[in-house]
Amino acid sequence: MKARKLLLALSLLGSASLAQADNWSFANVSANYLDWSGRTTDQSGKKDFGYLEAEGGIGGSWGDVYGFFDLENPGKSDYGTNGYDRRYTTKAIGRFNLTQVGNVPVQLYAHIYDTRGNGFFTQNRVLGVSTELKYGNLTLKPFIGAHDELDAFSVGSGFNGWMAGYVLLYPFNAFGQSFLVTQWHETEFARKQEFTPNYKHNTGENGAIALWWNVSKHFTTGVQYRYADQKLGSGEYQNAVIYSAKYNF
Repeated sequence: MKARKLLLALSLLGSASLAQADNWSFANVSANYLDWSGRTTDQSGKKDFGYLEAEGGIGGSWGDVYGFFDLENPGKSDYGTNGYDRRYTTKAIGRFNLTQVGNVPVQLYAHIYDTRGNGFFTQNRVLGVSTELKYGNLTLKPFIGAHDELDAFSVGSGFNGWMAGYVLLYPFNAFGQSFLVTQWHETEFARKQEFTPNYKHNTGENGAIALWWNVSKHFTTGVQYRYADQKLGSGEYQNAVIYSAKYNF
């Protein structure tokens, strides 16, 4: 199982590095620390944690593919207690151009999000449509799709409503330095009751907004505001700050 996860992480980086003939590609590894707010830890019992990430993407006239692999609590045991266990999270997103309306692409959208560790496993799968909008330096990539969820250790697998969201990117220069604002956001709605036993209603919000400073070609640092409501196993609003340092290949 560990070897398969490592192979997936390396394949993300390898795919990005081999895509030099396409329009763009990127790959990086990073060290990160997620610091939950005091209110969140009091309400949910969640623990702050560090994680290592491998991230990469490629894109061209056909669309784009993006993915990451996270190793959470890398120095801990797979069977730790009180939130101090090692966990594994993977996400892969594909947007594939189908046609174009004016200058706006219509894309097939698919993503898989998988997180597991110490007797816990859940996987979210989305299939739908997306597009890409550009306004000067701003890029916005909205999507909507059917949401299928697999929770192997409780309710099983099945259709769990719909998901809509977007990715936002805004590069800019200030004080002679290169910066990037990013945001990802997901809204799940019309969720099934069997998948939401701890939530107050059947709509959930999940996302993060970040400011990145490209210190050099190979080094980026940033801070993210992470938020969730009726998600991540809690019916309360949750928020955290993530501190990150990346090495770019």
